[in-house]
Amino acid sequence: MLAIGVDVGGTSIKSALIEIGDKTVAESYKILKFNTLPTQAQEGRDTIVKNIERSIQTFDWKSCDMIAVASAGTIDWNSGDVIFATNSLPGFTGLKLSKVLSERFGKRVIAVNDAVGALIGEGFLGAGKKADSAMMFTLGTGLGVSFLTNKTLDSTSVVDTKLGHFKLYEGGRECACGDRGCAERYVSATALKKYGNENLYQLFNSKDVSQKIVLKNFYKDFTRVCLKAIEEYSPERIIVGGGVIEMAEYWWQSFLKEYKSCATTPIVCASLGNKAASLGCVYAMANGKFENQ
Repeated sequence: MLAIGVDVGGTSIKSALIEIGDKTVAESYKILKFNTLPTQAQEGRDTIVKNIERSIQTFDWKSCDMIAVASAGTIDWNSGDVIFATNSLPGFTGLKLSKVLSERFGKRVIAVNDAVGALIGEGFLGAGKKADSAMMFTLGTGLGVSFLTNKTLDSTSVVDTKLGHFKLYEGGRECACGDRGCAERYVSATALKKYGNENLYQLFNSKDVSQKIVLKNFYKDFTRVCLKAIEEYSPERIIVGGGVIEMAEYWWQSFLKEYKSCATTPIVCASLGNKAASLGCVYAMANGKFENQ
């Protein structure tokens, strides 16, 4: 069985051609090809959709059994509609994403939130395989936080917590959602680049006092968001993924020192890297229950 998984972010669209042996067995999911294209999000909805289509057309999609999409924004599990998207994906709010793509390719397509897709990938195929409940933090353009309440994949088992827009600082930095002080303005790759250094490698290895302060604040802010998540959802395990985790060797231990001074819930790095959401949305399509997708 062949499937295409697409991960739509504010900066790039990642797509994977995936071979599946037994759909319920983690080890039988194999990525055959992987591709990345720019989202060109600021050009608006039509351009984003065309680039999603291009990412699918990178592969021999006609021979594939499944096409699944994990996209930034609040995506309704049962319909595949974009309920809300920030300015990271202009014009995406209200888009019937799975329907549009299904009509374009003449195949059933399902769509889920990208953080949810990454969580499903890690929860069933990666770092959370042995946990009954897990929470996924995706540190990328924004901050996605999703919670896998159990291993039954339906509309009740995966929660898009929206903790990326938990108000960390009253009247703080302006957020793309229109509010101020949201967590993702402090805990994300975008925030680290804007207020620290565009080159994250240089930021994590800098001896500059001001940049060290940026990192110290990042560890504290990230810990605060984790504590809020633990308080509200009590996950058995927290998994951290996204682009920033790819540089974990330079900052993870420093963060753990801060985190462990405040919390005991196990927290681990994601194991699937930037392929988690592509794998996760395909696993969801193969094993999940969707009413109208």
